[in-house]
Amino acid sequence: MDPTTLLLRWAHILAAIVAMGGLVFARYGLLPALAEVDESTRDRIHEAIRRRWLPWVIGAITVLLASGLANFLIFNGRVKAEGWADGAWMRQTSYHALFGAKFLLAMVVFYFASALVGRGAGTQWVRNDRAKWLSVTLGLSLAIVLLSGWMRQLHTGPNLPLADGGVRIEEIEIERK
Repeated sequence: MDPTTLLLRWAHILAAIVAMGGLVFARYGLLPALAEVDESTRDRIHEAIRRRWLPWVIGAITVLLASGLANFLIFNGRVKAEGWADGAWMRQTSYHALFGAKFLLAMVVFYFASALVGRGAGTQWVRNDRAKWLSVTLGLSLAIVLLSGWMRQLHTGPNLPLADGGVRIEEIEIERK
């Protein structure tokens, strides 16, 4: 793996950790604790956190979009350049469909994450039921992580016959006692 690809991968993973970690903390740490204080105090705390957390949400979304697109284009180029399965690998593995599903889920997560830290009247309905929409956003984020893991396992490339550079795996006998 070349350094650029590695840095893009790290940036993507770290941005996802920040975003998802914030969702977990807000849903299971912050909201239960705020339920124990009066509404006026709760509103002041929410506003103070919103001001500080908003740049992190915007930054994570930006890094995820930029690094995700770059990673996809680099990988797509590699598959084409190396001629995986004579160009049919993407279709055989449904990689583009999986990427499309992941991208669409990410757009929904970005919307809810932005709505949860926003202050516009149009997304007030999300903030009116923070627990519900934090849970939904967290569930969708988890789906993206699981889908990403599945897609990453496809990156090994096509199975090649031995004559074309494939590897023979020898059977090893294990002595049982």
